[in-house]
Amino acid sequence: MTNVTTRLIEIDDELLESARRELDTSGIADTVRSALELAATRSARIREFEWLAAGGMAEMADRAARDDVWG
Repeated sequence: MTNVTTRLIEIDDELLESARRELDTSGIADTVRSALELAATRSARIREFEWLAAGGMAEMADRAARDDVWG
């Protein structure tokens, strides 16, 4: 189970509303949670894109390399 802590923070109302519209969320908690999830997964997506752009899938065409990965 995920640890959840109640926090008291100040949030810019206009920024919150902008994020709510962008994320298509309905409440404050939902909006903040979605924004945090988006930020947390961003770097992983960037690394995946960089790997693909560098030809990462090309090595998967080599059976020996693929077997090393997928064993």
